[in-house]
Amino acid sequence: MTNKFLLPLLSAPLMLAACGSGGDGSPTAGQYKQTVEITELDFPGMSEDVKKRTITQMEQAAGGGTGGLFCMQGDDNGAQWKEAAKQMSGALGGQCETTKDEGSATSIDLEMTCKGTGKGDINIKMSGQANPEGYDSSMAFDIKDPASGETAKLAMNIGAQRQGDCPG
Repeated sequence: MTNKFLLPLLSAPLMLAACGSGGDGSPTAGQYKQTVEITELDFPGMSEDVKKRTITQMEQAAGGGTGGLFCMQGDDNGAQWKEAAKQMSGALGGQCETTKDEGSATSIDLEMTCKGTGKGDINIKMSGQANPEGYDSSMAFDIKDPASGETAKLAMNIGAQRQGDCPG
């Protein structure tokens, strides 16, 4: 599995940025700075050197060339979590099914299984908590290669902190 496969998985944290504002404790409208920390990267046959380089590249790519800055707006009462999962399903391909959804407007506790993707079957776990000034969440991917039967793992922490109002 290559960076061409791993880097699209980083679009998921950016999808979480669709968070809305409201009196429910979710992030207020404004400009946020996102951080992504890869906490696990375990792919069969990946050397320690390649692993370190890949983690660095993935964490840098998460900023999207914007330094991690993005704007959030609107009151969605928790729809951001559902939309993130839906968009991630589309990005992964295959047939995705939500197997657990116990989140709320300000929290995510979601598990999905995507079968038949280009890289095999993928189990995804997402958890996190939002507050008026940002969010903290984690995502974990278990990817089973259909050819070898081996499982690869990727996990990350994703956070965002409000920086102020959106520009102009």
